[in-house]
Amino acid sequence: MVLVEDVTNSANGSTSQNSSNTQNTQQQTSNGLSNLISNDKISFFLFLIRLFNIACVLGFLIPFFGYDQNTLYQKSILASAATSALKLHQRLQAERFGLNREYFSKVISEDSFHYLLYSLIFLNVSPVTIVLVPIASFALLHVATYTQKLMIAGTCSLGFLKKAVDLITIKQKDIMRFVAINEILLAPTVVIMIFLGKCGLMVPFIYYRFICMRYQSRRNPYSREVFYQLRFVINYYTNNPNCPQLVKNFSQNFINFVNRLAPQ
Repeated sequence: MVLVEDVTNSANGSTSQNSSNTQNTQQQTSNGLSNLISNDKISFFLFLIRLFNIACVLGFLIPFFGYDQNTLYQKSILASAATSALKLHQRLQAERFGLNREYFSKVISEDSFHYLLYSLIFLNVSPVTIVLVPIASFALLHVATYTQKLMIAGTCSLGFLKKAVDLITIKQKDIMRFVAINEILLAPTVVIMIFLGKCGLMVPFIYYRFICMRYQSRRNPYSREVFYQLRFVINYYTNNPNCPQLVKNFSQNFINFVNRLAPQ
């Protein structure tokens, strides 16, 4: 009888210890997540807006949910504008506000301001899928980054989610280059949109300023790299002896025209 009681007590003690360890782990996970969110509430709010943004883009691209595509397009643009405005606020918190050239130069140099302007440019323009590519791409990158922080803080190890986040992180540079190419190709698209009646006459001029800002960006060199790579590729093929002279002349004139527009 004594032996049976000892075994029963040992089993009960082991079960109690496992239950206690599970509760401690859950408590640590909850504390880690709550601390991460409470210490930086703006970043968590940005995370939620970006998730909503991705959902709107998917709803726009896959019209199976019965929502109005124009509404989803505008909501995506507005979500992007809100994200950029909050991010700009974060970046300028340490700066002292002033109505002077130095302060406004600092504002204009921020990437968040560039994409706030981008969102405002296309807010009242007819829906065009290519416009949503930079918005969705940046939302995906930032969601992956913050999800990684949540997983570390909550000691979460969901295999499929970790693999997806790691894949996006590995492909980050490729995604940024893809966004830069998209932004460059959007410039002639905007000009075509004028003749199709899908945007106003001022949109190409404002978008040109956006492209100049991206070219001069201090934190994101991909626009400059893509411009250089495109020029290299065009020169490579036009210098081929088999290239028609008409194509060669047009290409050189086009490169010279773009060089004149490039910011110094």
